[in-house]
Amino acid sequence: MKVTFVLPAPSFTGGARVAFDYADLLRAAGHDTAVLFPMIPYRFRDSARPFSGVRALLGGLKNKVLHGAKPPRQPSLSEIRLWPRINNKFVPDADAIVATAWPTARSIARLSPRKGAKCYIVQHREIDSGLPEDVDATYRMPLFRIAGSEYTARLLREEVGVEADAVVRNGIDVAFWSQGPVPRPARAGVLMPHAPGERKGARDGFAAFERVRREIPAARLRCFGRRRTADLPEFVDYVENPDDAALRRLYAEAAVLLFPSRYEGYGLPPLEAMAGGCAVVSTRVGAVPEIVEDGVNGILVPPRDVEGMAGAVLRLLGHADLRARMAEEGRSRARGFDVSVAARQFEQALRRAVARIGKGT
Repeated sequence: MKVTFVLPAPSFTGGARVAFDYADLLRAAGHDTAVLFPMIPYRFRDSARPFSGVRALLGGLKNKVLHGAKPPRQPSLSEIRLWPRINNKFVPDADAIVATAWPTARSIARLSPRKGAKCYIVQHREIDSGLPEDVDATYRMPLFRIAGSEYTARLLREEVGVEADAVVRNGIDVAFWSQGPVPRPARAGVLMPHAPGERKGARDGFAAFERVRREIPAARLRCFGRRRTADLPEFVDYVENPDDAALRRLYAEAAVLLFPSRYEGYGLPPLEAMAGGCAVVSTRVGAVPEIVEDGVNGILVPPRDVEGMAGAVLRLLGHADLRARMAEEGRSRARGFDVSVAARQFEQALRRAVARIGKGT
C-alpha cells in the first residue's frame, strides 16, 4: 500500500511520534509511506497569536537543525515532506491517507478520492485545542476512525455519538525502553514530566512533592520537558528537551515516576517508565487504566488528588520490596504494548479502510 500521514505541524512527540512509528514500521514491511506537514502549521485555538504559524515552523526547523539529520530514534529529514498546503494540488495519490489531529481531518475530508481511503487516528477528544463544536464535527465526518485506545473509542461513542471503526492501542519500542544503561545506576528520587498549563497537572505534582519532602527532606524531584519555565519550584532538577536516550536514562535512574496529568488521551510516559523498570504513580486519566492495574503494576489516584499522589509516592519510596515488585510487574505488562504489534494491527485497519471506502467512493 501507499500510505500518506498528515501532521498539523513539525513535531516528534505524542501523537506525532505514534504516526512516525507507524510510517517507519509500515515502510519496513514493504509499504510506501510518507509523512506530510504544511509549511504554515495548522492554527489551533491555543496558538491563535499573530505569526504563531511562522514561529511554530521556525521552531520545528530549529529543532531539526539542533538534532542533526537523524535525531535519536526519530525519522530522517528525507522521510518528511514539507508542502505549501494540504490540498489536491500538493498531496500525492495513495491507497490511504491518515489525519492525525482534528484540523488535518478537515483538510483530508475535502481531498479527491485519488488521495486514498480517508482515515483518522483519534488519540483523544481534542477540545483542549479547539472549540468543541469544531472538533466534534471532525469525528462525524465520513472518515475511517481509528481510536488509539478503548478509552478514546468509548469517549467518541458516549460524548460524540459515533463509533470507532477500529481500535489500535498505541505502543512503544519495548526493547529500546527496556535497555537501560550499563552499569545500571542506583534508583533514587522521583521523576515527573512537565509542561506549562493546567492539562498536564504540573502544579498538582509539585504540591504533592512538597508533602513528600516534609516526610523525606532528602527526597529529590527531577522533571523533564520541552523547556524550563519561570514558575518552577527551587527544589526541581530540570532536564530540558531530552532525546530518547537521555529520557531512557532518566527512567532508569528514578525510583518512581509521578504522572499527575489532569486530562490525557493516552499517556505514553507511564508505559515507557514501566518498560524501563520504574515504578509508576499516575492519575486515573485517559488510557492509563488500560495500562496500569492499580496495586499490581503501579498505583492510580484520582486527578487533582494531591494527597493521594503524595501518599502513593511515599509508600513506594518507603517500601523497596513493594517498589521492586510493582516495577517488575510493570515490565511484564509493558511487553504487551510493543509498537510492532500495534503497527500490524494498524496495517489491518488500513486494509479494512481501503476495502470499505475504496478510492472511488
